[in-house]
Amino acid sequence: RKQNTSIMKTIAVIGASGMQGGAVVKAFHELKSSGNAEFIIRGLSRDPSSEKAEAIKPFTDEFMKADADDVESMVKAFDGCYGAFVVTDFYQRFSAKHEMETTRNIKEAAKKAGLKHVVLSTLEDTRIIINNADNKDTWKVIDDELGMYVPHFDGKGEAADDFASEVPTTKLLTCMYMESFIHFGMGPSRQKDDDPFAITFPMGNSKLALVSLSDIGKMVCACFQDPATIGTTQGAMSDALTCKDIANLFAKYCNFPDVTYNDVPTEVYASFGFPGAAELANMFRYYKEFEDQFISSREANETALEKMGGTEKFSDWLQKNKDVFSA
Repeated sequence: RKQNTSIMKTIAVIGASGMQGGAVVKAFHELKSSGNAEFIIRGLSRDPSSEKAEAIKPFTDEFMKADADDVESMVKAFDGCYGAFVVTDFYQRFSAKHEMETTRNIKEAAKKAGLKHVVLSTLEDTRIIINNADNKDTWKVIDDELGMYVPHFDGKGEAADDFASEVPTTKLLTCMYMESFIHFGMGPSRQKDDDPFAITFPMGNSKLALVSLSDIGKMVCACFQDPATIGTTQGAMSDALTCKDIANLFAKYCNFPDVTYNDVPTEVYASFGFPGAAELANMFRYYKEFEDQFISSREANETALEKMGGTEKFSDWLQKNKDVFSA
């Protein structure tokens, strides 16, 4: 029986051509294909004519140009929507200040449009934890103006609290994408031909929380299907493994003779020289020193897990993507 379109809910997806936004669009498309016609998906992008936007359009019902630096364009993009998936990009300008301004703009637009439910992809403000730690003085401040240790975490965390105080919001804590091993150069590599392949992290024996983009998408869908998540913080995590275990899985499933785990001190990782190295070094230190708290805050609730059909283990993800990695 055809569903009455008047009760369907339109969800705007910010950054639909990006990694998280694209995963959300595809998860909703899968939901629709499985017979759930509750949602209409409106993809939003700064550049709807881009190659990435064109690639995601077939998975959406509607597509619009919208720029989070322009409040009125966001109000227009949210017009007629029940809810929105919101994600912001620190790395667009490497600026927590700009990212926080962007989040405030989206908040104002969400209020003007009268959105009933926003799922906000965010991270915690590490300052709250670190400033209460006994070793606070040993932490390097990365953003002196804002006193931030991990700016792409801290800005999101502060802005999310402000956002959720004025808009009906589910805050969704994410973690490191499994896809980072593909897109951000974190997979096995070696300096010279006679060196062993290795992954390099300053994590010791602590577990690294990982999430597949697919699971982020499914978790967002689960949140929108459950209005009881409004006013709560949920987690998106697929698996948590030591770096040694991750190295062993690369060796087991991919075309590498062997993969070792190169465990380096935080300050050595910070000195590697790529853009954002010092900040990522602090991020990994935060993962390591507050491991239990970080991982437990990202464990999905049972209702969501049931809707998602469980989460994707890193070993399964690796087997699906093994051809991307080669010696």
